[in-house]
Amino acid sequence: MNSSVTAIIGSNGMLGRALMAACEEREIESCGYAGHRVLDITDGDAVCRSLRRARVVINASAYTDVDGAETDSETAMRVNHLGPMNLARACRDNDALLVHFSTDYVFPGIASSMYRVDDKTGPCNVYGLSKLAGERAIREVGCRHLIIRTSWLFAPYGRNFVRSILAETLKRPVLKVVADQTGRPTSCRDLAEMTLNLLEVRAEGTFHAANGGRCTWYEFAREIVDRSGGRCQVSPCKTSEFPRPAKRPASSVLDLAETIKVIGKPRHWRMALGDCLESLVPPSETRAGGLMGAPQRDQRAARSIETTGQP
Repeated sequence: MNSSVTAIIGSNGMLGRALMAACEEREIESCGYAGHRVLDITDGDAVCRSLRRARVVINASAYTDVDGAETDSETAMRVNHLGPMNLARACRDNDALLVHFSTDYVFPGIASSMYRVDDKTGPCNVYGLSKLAGERAIREVGCRHLIIRTSWLFAPYGRNFVRSILAETLKRPVLKVVADQTGRPTSCRDLAEMTLNLLEVRAEGTFHAANGGRCTWYEFAREIVDRSGGRCQVSPCKTSEFPRPAKRPASSVLDLAETIKVIGKPRHWRMALGDCLESLVPPSETRAGGLMGAPQRDQRAARSIETTGQP
């Protein structure tokens, strides 16, 4: 690996693919590690060997099965806590910068206002706990780092809320979607650009990055159906109507003020959604989620859609 290369861990995932594309567009030399079979971040020795010459390491990999984490906390913690710790140690030893993506789920999700970067954390589920543990591990190791919290990721490819909604509208005339959870939808393409913009201004520390605006999953689904010309009726429902293993935050809107000061305002999620719908990848290219991949869609989506879109 050339010493100037930017290493992208999880380059085959939704965000990883967007990061690779954004680097190519900006002529930033990058090296992708596509999944844990190529580089297992829970293996400290392998991480040190593979990344010893990288100057920037972007970690776009994670255990993202929010419900699965409730019963498989060991795997969630190993990937989301031990993995970032190993990456941080390698970066510290090589004087490299670690870029790591975290989540709105590190907050309890009960605030009436937006969550600022320095607000008190307090995850309401195991997935959130594992991601918070990863954040803390990076800070404790003491490497140069840029931790980016984001939320509700979507892209024209992979397994995510936008493609799940479109697939379900082809199967049924009525679709129920939860209307009591609020957040910021975030385009992987836009997040990749925001990440490179933060790197360009040499930002370090913890930042929130997401598209502008906020909505509920129900409002997000309505926009998807309306823009795509679908005839499916989207009806609101409560989270309590479809209980799931992991508790979800009721409101986890990230405050973007500090990020806006540094790189300017992001575009509204509706604009980003429009671009996404224009470049959708056929469903046959959808990949399984879970370990190191895109979020897993709940199998009960036939009754209710509520996909987390976690980093």
